[in-house]
Amino acid sequence: MTIFNKPTTMLALACAVILSTTVASAEENETPKPDAAAIKSLKAASFVVPDSGRMRMMLIKPGKFTMGSPGGEVGRGDDETQHEVTISKPFYMAETEATHAQYMPIMWPDYRPILEKRGRYGRSAPEIHQGGSFLTVDRERRDLSRRAMDGMTWADAVEFGKRVTARERAAGRLPKGYVYRLPTEAEWEYACRAGTAGPFNVDAGEDELDTFAVCGGYPGCNTSRFFLPPVGEKNLPQNVIEARKPNAWGLYDMHGNLYEWCHDWYAPYATGPATDPTGPKEPNKEKRRVARGGCFISGQASQYLPDVPGVKVRYLRSAARNAFIHDYQMRINGVRLVLAPEIE
Repeated sequence: MTIFNKPTTMLALACAVILSTTVASAEENETPKPDAAAIKSLKAASFVVPDSGRMRMMLIKPGKFTMGSPGGEVGRGDDETQHEVTISKPFYMAETEATHAQYMPIMWPDYRPILEKRGRYGRSAPEIHQGGSFLTVDRERRDLSRRAMDGMTWADAVEFGKRVTARERAAGRLPKGYVYRLPTEAEWEYACRAGTAGPFNVDAGEDELDTFAVCGGYPGCNTSRFFLPPVGEKNLPQNVIEARKPNAWGLYDMHGNLYEWCHDWYAPYATGPATDPTGPKEPNKEKRRVARGGCFISGQASQYLPDVPGVKVRYLRSAARNAFIHDYQMRINGVRLVLAPEIE
């Protein structure tokens, strides 16, 4: 079935959302219920959260790693001081960033694509995107079910985890002391690296970004500026869809696609070794929270600053840090939940 490629009526827009929901529901019906005992004992290698739009969680085993980057890494920021970090307990991380099919039924169960008011950029937009998402009307004409959910604030991402936690606690599938939440910055980098020590989490170089990252804005990447491909997939010529490379834990799109909110307030790293760090207790002056992984327009600056070493991969690398005002809604931000020990 062809999803709309011309201006459409409100009825047609609603049909696009209904189709998206139907596809997700059919997939849900094909997914068996997970083994609750295996989840609670942290022995399941992976599982799909029931009634979640096929949110698959991957087991991340505990261990030590060097957080940050060495001085000679291309594109390195001066806030990436290397230090040893211990992740003392196993946790689960979502295989991909949260998709529309995973996020919308939980956060906006009664949502309808009714265009109202004017968005930040002067376009009429659905209520959920009033804060500033780009090209929303155009995107509503596609099946969005497997595309990453963008445009959420830090609080939105936190609330999403709380709602999944409440559902899974009621179903008796939570390990003792564990909740669905945002990863800490240390958990994120540990899961991203998956045992690697270089700029990226797969055995590939800067000229192979399109095999594992969504990072448009310059030749060689696999998406246009405003169009995110389905999570974990890349668009090739003749509309062929092929999987992007996951890391060793089985996680997709840790580089590019959308920035992923983390738990931590942004600040310089504490000095010395750390175990299960959770970041500063108090907010910084600008009230910025950490976001990791870069996004679909990371690297765009290379068009204008071609002579600056590393500008193309500056925010795409495993060690790269960024931070955004916590209550500001932007098109480039999304979430990847973890099932991990609750943070006091």
